[in-house]
Amino acid sequence: MVLKIMQPSSSSCFSLEYNEKKCATGEACLIHTNCIDEAEGITETFRKYERRNLRTENLSFHMSVNPAPGEHLTDDQVKEFVGDIMKGLGYGSQPYVIYRHTDIDREHYHVVSVRVNEQGRKIHDFQENRRCLQLLSAVASKYGLSVGNGDGERYAAMGIDPRRFNPTGGNIMEQIRIIAQECCRYHMTSFAQFKLIMKAHGLDVSDRVGDTSQVVIRGLNQDGIPCTAPVTEEQLGKALYAEYERRAMECVGKSGLKQRERGRICGISASCLEHSTSERHFRNMLARFDIDIHLHRTREGRIYGATFVDHSTRCAFKSSELGAFRLDDVITADEGGQWQKHSTRLQEQNEDSLGLVGAALAGISKSNSKSQEKDMKDKKRKRRLKR
Repeated sequence: MVLKIMQPSSSSCFSLEYNEKKCATGEACLIHTNCIDEAEGITETFRKYERRNLRTENLSFHMSVNPAPGEHLTDDQVKEFVGDIMKGLGYGSQPYVIYRHTDIDREHYHVVSVRVNEQGRKIHDFQENRRCLQLLSAVASKYGLSVGNGDGERYAAMGIDPRRFNPTGGNIMEQIRIIAQECCRYHMTSFAQFKLIMKAHGLDVSDRVGDTSQVVIRGLNQDGIPCTAPVTEEQLGKALYAEYERRAMECVGKSGLKQRERGRICGISASCLEHSTSERHFRNMLARFDIDIHLHRTREGRIYGATFVDHSTRCAFKSSELGAFRLDDVITADEGGQWQKHSTRLQEQNEDSLGLVGAALAGISKSNSKSQEKDMKDKKRKRRLKR
């Protein structure tokens, strides 16, 4: 069994609408309601609670309940199991609903609630996923369940690779939702960076629709061509643009941090550029380190900027944010002859991967050695001053 609490959004209505649409297509059904006002209905009950606290931004609670292969619970057992978990998390007296989903190979469940209580106070949510795992470990034996250890098992059970959209993998909506959630964990400071991160994961994100703060998403095939119908935020049950905005604001506030991550990109890119024979060659070498580069060009083809996305550290930076990186060196390679001079197809195909990787690592090691040498000198100077 794996439990996963989704990223919260500004309203529970997004999660409710997603589940209700699944019910309308026969891919899900409502199996339980808790503390719902029958006269008002589910949606209005949730809205009534949300209106009691206008200061809280993240109002939705959305949890997926994923039994392991071979684990089967009756609806009554699911109600009791979810009740134990919700009570432990502080949602026992909250309005919540449970949906059984059959849209993939195995049955799983979605639980939707609201993070504001009847008195208008926000439910305590510190380290919610960790507490959820502890609760699962405590009650698992009662229901004869195994304890899964997080996203990896859940994604594997669903046949989903969060690193790349698979057009032939089925379960399109869940793929998009999970990949988008993973992309929102990156360090980024602009919507352009977010679009590049999503594209690297096989998803195309449109600009905002009209005056609304919403986007449309489409899956890409291996050639980078859209291959799915457009998916709106309502269909996804996720306020994606709002989630991106929150993450970007967090990252802007930490713009002075991530020095090690910036240094990694600077060191690797400088060494790869020095040994590159073409733009394609440069990209391929960076890709060996899980780094993507997007060169911004004018209509005339001149480079005026660059954006790096490092998937190993989950960081995106503009070239101007990398103090030690020299964009002029890339422009010189592009216009000064380094890339044109060596741009034969034979040389591009004859990449010595070990040599290139070794060269890049040597460059980083050299950079780190200089930094360590400077640190040693500073320490010696401080010792002399103390004497």
